[in-house]
Amino acid sequence: MRSLRYALLNPTGNRTCLVLDPISDAARSGITAALMDRCEQVGYLMPASKPGAMARLQMMGGEFCGNASMATAAFLLRDRLTPGQEETVYLEVSGADAPVRCTIRRKEEGWRGTVTMPPVEEIRRTRVGAVPLTAVMLPGMVHLIDVGASRGRDEAEALLTRAAAEIRAPALGLLQWEEAAGRMTPLVFVRESQTLVWETACGSGSTAIAAWMAWKAGKSVEVEIEQPGGVLAVRADWRDSGVRELFLTGHVTLEAEETLELNEIE
Repeated sequence: MRSLRYALLNPTGNRTCLVLDPISDAARSGITAALMDRCEQVGYLMPASKPGAMARLQMMGGEFCGNASMATAAFLLRDRLTPGQEETVYLEVSGADAPVRCTIRRKEEGWRGTVTMPPVEEIRRTRVGAVPLTAVMLPGMVHLIDVGASRGRDEAEALLTRAAAEIRAPALGLLQWEEAAGRMTPLVFVRESQTLVWETACGSGSTAIAAWMAWKAGKSVEVEIEQPGGVLAVRADWRDSGVRELFLTGHVTLEAEETLELNEIE
């Protein structure tokens, strides 16, 4: 019997299992399924292949995740920083073409992190069935903004399931956005793991909202986005008629370092 080490990290409520030991690609789906009752998403820590990157984060479905990137950087720096100290590292992350810049500051409790998010590929209005939505395309992820919606659980899941059948992306999010309250409720589908998760906080979804706001206004925006797990801050820089840079900021804690017995997935 083999034990597999993983860290349980909490970036703004978006609980993430980070698998620390090497595994084969074939074993990933079974390990992901075994861990999903303990967290909202699973990432795999791997050696980096690109110069300047500290490590690689491979998400469970090949998607990009800002919260998991922030949490992984905090975990890697956990023994190097004392309260008040800050360090910047670069990570390879699935779904991102270039290494991702992560700046981590040690707090008395946990870490404050800022991730330079991959650029938006496209923003456009669309429909799924009769429902008007705004699609924000990010590397490895498409978010659908549902403005003013307060859909029931079954209705929202049915809408995202239909969208996933029509839009062939590694991962999709349905973001119910209550604009007046600045509140977002994120539902995320990951194709490879076939998971549909009501996330407590979504970093790429928060980024999509900020990018869309900048696109509508034609100027840079800074916004704090409330979601079930807490608040994430995003800055979207608008230059030369487009969103050029996106910065996601949140808080990370390390809840546990645990082991998974591989007979749990047999």
